[in-house]
Formats: sequence, C-alpha cells, structure tokens
Amino acid sequence: MRYLVGYTADARGAEAIALASAMGGAKAHLDIAIVLPENTPFSAVYPGSDHGYSSILADKVDDWAKQALALVPEGISARVIARSVPSPAEGLILVAKETGAQVIVLGGRRRHMAGFFAPGSVASALLHASPVPVAMGSPEAVASLEKANGKLSRVTAFVGTKPGLKGVVQAAAAAAAAQGLPLRVVSLVAQDQMDADAASLEESIASTRAKVGEIVSSLELDAEVLVASGLSIDDAIAELSWEDGEIAVVGSSRLARKRRLFMGPTAQRMLRTLPVPLVVVPKNYKPGSAQS
Repeated sequence: MRYLVGYTADARGAEAIALASAMGGAKAHLDIAIVLPENTPFSAVYPGSDHGYSSILADKVDDWAKQALALVPEGISARVIARSVPSPAEGLILVAKETGAQVIVLGGRRRHMAGFFAPGSVASALLHASPVPVAMGSPEAVASLEKANGKLSRVTAFVGTKPGLKGVVQAAAAAAAAQGLPLRVVSLVAQDQMDADAASLEESIASTRAKVGEIVSSLELDAEVLVASGLSIDDAIAELSWEDGEIAVVGSSRLARKRRLFMGPTAQRMLRTLPVPLVVVPKNYKPGSAQS
C-alpha cells in the first residue's frame, strides 16, 4: 500500500511518519509530502531529484527532506515530495490522487487546553473533504505505538447500525488482514441519546450486538464483536480497553457526499478522547478501489 504523509519538520511530522510506518509495515511505501505556499515556485522529489532551484528555501527543504527520510524505519520504502499548493489540505488531496495513495496520514491531533485532543486546521479540512481515509496520531497514540516497537497489534472498527457500517467493517478488516492482526468490531450505546429506561437500554444493546454480529458473519470474518454502553458516548468509550499498538477505524457521517469524508458528532468526540490512532474512512469507501 501507498501512504501519503503530511509532513512538518516538528514532533507532529515525526508522529505522522511513525504512524504511517506502523500501519504499512515492511511492504508499505511512504510518500512524505512537504507542502509550501502557492506563491513559492518550488517542486522537488527526494531522493534522486535535481530540482535546480538554488535558494535559502530550497536548502531548507533539502534539510527537511533529509530529516524526514531519517525518521523512516529501515526496510520501508520512502521518498519526499515538496510541492507548492493553494492550501495544505487541497495540496495533500491532489498529491494523494497523483501518487495513488490509499491513506493520508497526519500527526495532527494537538492537546487542547481543556485536556482533550483536537485536530489542527489541515486535519479538520481533510476530515470534511478527503476522498481517501485519513489517519491521525497524537503524542499519546504514538507513545502506544512505541511501546509496541512501532508495530500494530489490533484493529478496532467502530460502527453503528445504520447503512454504511458494512464498509467500515470491510475497511478495518482489510487493514487487519494486511498484517495478520486480530479484528475487533465495537458499537457504542449511550443512554443519554436514547431517552430510555434501563430495560430498553438492555434491549438496544442486544439488538445492536445481533445486527453487528450478522454483518460480521455475512462477511465471513473472524472478529470479536463488542457493545460498549454508558450514560454518554464518553462513558461508553471509557469502558473499552486498549492494547499498545492498536488503531481505531470509524466511518463518515451520513451527511457526507459519496466517497468523501465528513466527520459526524460521535466521531468528533471519539477523535478527542481515544488514546490510539484514529482512521476515518469516506462514505461508500471500498478498500483497494480507486477513489475520485
């Protein structure tokens, strides 16, 4: 698989490379994108490119490219693409289409002053427009990968019971199968979103488990099916345990355009609280298919 890394020469850029390397494993190829303002006439590919653009900026980009490539684990294929673009998010989408990237990877979850993680401006834009899945790390999530020696341990798919859940399960299953990892499929049931008593909550949990289990069985997948419940979505998420090296996969809102991302309110809350990297897949996404 090809992964496009949105790289900045800081800790978040290092997080993105670490996440992409773990997700792809030894068979992955990383295209590490350095995007520059459109009014900067610059384009280059490293290694093996003579951009012929002699300036202080070109020297700086050379340094950034060397730093980025030095962060890639041994045995993983990688190159750096430097490109002048109208906007970082738009530029990453264009480069993803040009390179055939199947995932855009960012280190774009910053800790908010209130304590939770929130996406930066580039990540927020991609989460409402990207035609391919977007993966995001955070300092806590990357620390989890480091404890697992930079390798994934398990894939968890978060699904509801509405149309679209099958595609999310398939995307997560494909990611798990690529590295021979166990798959967990989780649904969240929040009592504050049901306005129901305890009895109907139990009925909802049973109904959800049956619906999700039916989809998993129809796909002939070997996966753990789990329903986590609580007074709120945050409480339900808090009931879950996580392994070092785990990643989570979630789908887009039903409001999303076909084959485009659009973060729904539940996914946005998950993005803020999950202690593991999060992958968001577009609506109607099919693993391995060309997106446009």
